[in-house]
Amino acid sequence: MKLKLLPLLCLALLSNVLCSQTNVYDSINFGGRWRTFLTHLPTGYEVTKKYPLLLAFHGGSPIGYQSIQFQSRLSQKSDSAGFIVVYPEGVKFAGNRTWNAGGCCAPATTLKIDDVGFVNTLLNNLNATLPVDTLRVYATGFSNGALLCYRLANQLTYRFAAIAPVAGDLVYYPWNPGRATPIISFHSYQDLNVKYFGGVTVGSTGTYFPPQDSMFQIIGKNYSCAVMKDTLYHNPLDYDHFKYSGCACNAEIVQYVSFDGDHSWPGGLSSGGVNVSNRFSATYLMWEFFKKYTTACQKTGLEPVQKEKEISIYPNPFSTHIYLKNSTGSEYVMLFNSMGKAVWQGHHIQQQNFSYLSSGLYLLKAGNKSFKLIKE
Repeated sequence: MKLKLLPLLCLALLSNVLCSQTNVYDSINFGGRWRTFLTHLPTGYEVTKKYPLLLAFHGGSPIGYQSIQFQSRLSQKSDSAGFIVVYPEGVKFAGNRTWNAGGCCAPATTLKIDDVGFVNTLLNNLNATLPVDTLRVYATGFSNGALLCYRLANQLTYRFAAIAPVAGDLVYYPWNPGRATPIISFHSYQDLNVKYFGGVTVGSTGTYFPPQDSMFQIIGKNYSCAVMKDTLYHNPLDYDHFKYSGCACNAEIVQYVSFDGDHSWPGGLSSGGVNVSNRFSATYLMWEFFKKYTTACQKTGLEPVQKEKEISIYPNPFSTHIYLKNSTGSEYVMLFNSMGKAVWQGHHIQQQNFSYLSSGLYLLKAGNKSFKLIKE
């Protein structure tokens, strides 16, 4: 096994991501190739403790783990929430890394790369070398990586407690998993690479993607969901929130679709000038969803315990935007710097861009609640 320690992961692309001494870039031999992956161990990691595991798959790109680690800030979430995150890498051909998700994407599809077999072997390796809670293994991915998540839920059903595709679609058929795997999905109506209402991508692949509604109708019927596409929230100036519930195996299908952004990670960081939705944080929401589920069709009992209308904030640390969960919109909000000076006050703080603020400690007051925040 080839192993490289990266004590300071400070690539140019990640210049504004917190560097860490808990990143290990490693490889395993599968199918006659050395397959690479980055493991991020959370702050305070202990070998005697069992940790949930999240696999995060990058999109089609010349680079590998760096892209999704940068966009999603999942490593920072790993540190605050206490889970292991592993970033596998697709095989690189002609300067591009892709995943064989079934109906997309070249060159992994044309070369028939066995990415499902690689992931299965990788999980065996991680379970043997790390203190993984094997009942709490999850998968997320962006774009081509999101497509792979659906295929993994279909073919490695019993290995994943839940999946969270971001800006992706189901392209591997037939959909016939061994159990109903919970899904939380994130998309944008403005996405031209994987169009919400279906169609050929504007990108270079020329791939046809089915409408999201059609895809979830297939999945929901397979899951025997009692409630199909219940609209929990709709605001053309904000986002849509849909839910399929009463499904087999205690599963739910949840979808957030923004009216802003495009082919991006909602609430994440932008790379290459891509417009990112600031209506919600996919990273925050997926972990709140993940921590409810195990592979045994049982809920963990780790659902948020706060009162329904108790205000909370995310993300923390923040980079550009601050969001209030359970806000009525009527609260008067004040943001103070470490010297006690008010730097912003008013309503609807989620609409404000705080990229101009200096890094450091801040205090936010919303109604009768106070929060300490870190600006990255």
